[in-house]
Amino acid sequence: MVFPFVLNIDGVVFDEQDFYSKYSKAEWLRSSDAQKKRILEDYIKRESAAIDAISRGFLFNPTLLQKLNNKKNQLLVSSAYDLLVAYPLIDKDVLFLGKQNLKKDVFLNHLVIAHKESSLPSPSEISKEDAFLFAGALKDSLDSNPKLFSSFAKKYSKDPSAQNNGGVIGWVQWGQTPMPFQKKAWELSPGVVSPIIETQYGYHIVLLDSVRASEFSVYDTSSYNNIVFMRSLFTVKDLLKDASADFDYSLFEDESLLVFDEEVGRLFDLIEAEKVVLAESSERFDLVGFLGSLEERFVLCGFNDSLYGVRWILDSIAQIPPSRIPNFSNEDDFLVFLKTFFLQKFAINYSLTNSVDSRMFFKKRLSVEKSRLLYDSLLKHLVNSIESPDSSSVLDYYNNNKKTKYSDPEKVVVRQIKLNSEVLADSLFGIIEKDPSLFVFLAKNHSINRRSSGGLMEPFERGKYNFLGEAAFSLNVGEVSGPIENPDKTFSIILLEEKIDSKPIPIKRVYKRIESFLIKESQEKIKKETFDGYLSNPSLVLGKKYEKYIN
Repeated sequence: MVFPFVLNIDGVVFDEQDFYSKYSKAEWLRSSDAQKKRILEDYIKRESAAIDAISRGFLFNPTLLQKLNNKKNQLLVSSAYDLLVAYPLIDKDVLFLGKQNLKKDVFLNHLVIAHKESSLPSPSEISKEDAFLFAGALKDSLDSNPKLFSSFAKKYSKDPSAQNNGGVIGWVQWGQTPMPFQKKAWELSPGVVSPIIETQYGYHIVLLDSVRASEFSVYDTSSYNNIVFMRSLFTVKDLLKDASADFDYSLFEDESLLVFDEEVGRLFDLIEAEKVVLAESSERFDLVGFLGSLEERFVLCGFNDSLYGVRWILDSIAQIPPSRIPNFSNEDDFLVFLKTFFLQKFAINYSLTNSVDSRMFFKKRLSVEKSRLLYDSLLKHLVNSIESPDSSSVLDYYNNNKKTKYSDPEKVVVRQIKLNSEVLADSLFGIIEKDPSLFVFLAKNHSINRRSSGGLMEPFERGKYNFLGEAAFSLNVGEVSGPIENPDKTFSIILLEEKIDSKPIPIKRVYKRIESFLIKESQEKIKKETFDGYLSNPSLVLGKKYEKYIN
C-alpha cells in the first residue's frame, strides 16, 4: 500500500503512517491552521535533526548505539509478553471486532440513566428496574424525534458534562469506551438512536452523528493488527498482572536456573567486608570497580546449560544506564537481578526467534525511538559545542547592563511607630509634627513593635510595604508621614532616616551569573539557527495537503 507523503527531506520520504504514529490524527483534525503549522514545523525540525545527526556520524557513537540497543531489547521483551501472556487472554471476538471497527471514528452523542448500583461518584437513588423503564421511555421519544437528544441529555443524563455539552462526546476511536457500549455504538448509522446499552455506569442511549476514516486506516496490516491488539488490552487489564507473575514462575519451573549458593555467599562476604573498610574512610562503594578488581573467578549460576560468573555480571551491568545499576545490598537483591535478567533474555530470544523485529509495527516503534535518540543527541551536541565566554565578553556585558540588571536598588531607612489605635496615632503624629526629635522616644514607649530600636526598620527597596513604602520614598530625609493605615488594620507613623542611592554590584559577585547567562544565550541562538535552517532547507518538499500550512 502506498501512503500519502507528508514530507520529503533530502530524498527521505515521511508518509502519513509515520506522521500519525507521532502526532494523533484526531488531534491534527481538530487543530486550527495555526496549530497545524506548529505541529508540522515541529515534525520537520525533529526529522531533519535526526537526518542531520546521521550525516554527522552520530550513529557510530557507542553511547547512542547502546541506548538504541537497550530500547530495542525493551521492545523485544514487551513484544514477547504481549504474545505469550496478553494475547492468549483476549477473546477472539474482541480482536475480530477491533479489526472491523478500528478503521473508522464515530461522532457520538450520549446520555446515561444511573441507578443505585451504578459505578458513579454520585449514583442515582432510583432502582435498577425503574432506571431501565425510564431509559426505555426516553428512547421511545428519541426514536420519534432525535432532535430532542440534547435537551434530554441536559435534563436527565447523569454524565456531569451533559449540562454543558448536551451529551456531545465528539469523535471517539474504537477501544476508548467499554466493550458493551462501543459494540452497539459502532453498529449504528448516522442519525439513528441506539438500543439501551447497559454498562457498570448505568443505562446508556447513544445517537451517532457521523463517521470518518480513523488515523489507523492508512496503516499497513502488521501495524494495524498490532494497534487492534493494543486497543483490546483494556478488556483483560485486570488479569495481566497475575498472568505475568504466573508466566514468570512457570518459566523457571520449565527452564533450568541453578544458583550456586555457596559461591554467591562468598562473593557477598567480600562485598560486605569492602563496605566496612570504605565506611571507615567515608568512601562510597563502587560495585563495578569492586567486581572488576576481583582476581578470583566466581561461578555464580547456571541457566540452560550455560555458566555465569562475575565477568558476566560486569558485562551485563555495562549495558545498564548508571541510574539503573542494581544496588546488590544483599543476596536477595542479587537473586532478583538474576531472575530479571534471564526473564529478559528468554523474552528477547523468543521475539527474535519469531521474527518480531522484522514486523512493520516493530520497525516503526524502533524508528520512532531512533529518531528521538538522534534528535536528543544533536541537541546535546549543539549545547556542548558552546564554549564559556572569555572575561572581556563578560566584562562588556556587565558594563552595558550594570545600571539595569546588576545594581543594588535604591533603598530607604525608615523609623516606624506602629499602633492599634487610629486616635492614638493622630495624637502622636501631632506631637511629632511639632517636635520630630521626640520620634524615637515615642516609638520606644508606644509602638507595638521594634520598641528597643526606636522603631528602626531594615533598609528596603521600592515595591515593599504597600502604602507605607510608597510614602517613605516620597519623603525627604528627616520628614515624617502618617498616620498610614496598614493592611492588618494597624496605623503607622514613619520618619525617613536615610536614602541609600542605587550602586552597581561588584562584578565578582555576578561574574558566574553573567557567564551562565551568556552560555545559555549562545546555546539558544545556535539551536534556533539550526532548527530554523531546517525549515528553509531548499530540499524540503511538503505533500500537497500540507504545504499550505507552512507557506
